[in-house]
Amino acid sequence: MKTALAIATTAFFFAAGPIPTAFDVPLVKSAARFAVVEAAGQNTAAVWDGRWQGTTVSGQQLVLDLRIKGQRMTGRLMVGKQSADITAGKIVDESFALTTGPIDGHSVAGTGRHVGDAIEFTIDGVKEPLMLTRMK
Repeated sequence: MKTALAIATTAFFFAAGPIPTAFDVPLVKSAARFAVVEAAGQNTAAVWDGRWQGTTVSGQQLVLDLRIKGQRMTGRLMVGKQSADITAGKIVDESFALTTGPIDGHSVAGTGRHVGDAIEFTIDGVKEPLMLTRMK
């Protein structure tokens, strides 16, 4: 009887699959991922916040004034003497997307990403991206 009980107990444990131990639980890896995400969130505003300038393909000055709070982007886009507020803006990973109010009767939608110390800003409907540098 004792032998049958020992065999049944052993069979039950093996049928249940591996039992997690302290060595199987990746606590260190989870903490490291959390720390990286937290650090990235803290640096987002420092990376994007500020005034960025460039020139449009038609030669007009373009200024993008960005303000970041979490993943939300606000600010203003100025093209020549016209300007509009950013009505929708969001940061996703290392890039952003935005839409402005009307400039010259049309909303402006675009995306941007960091390229070195500059922003490569692509406006919907414009073939070539614009390179914007931080204003000091």
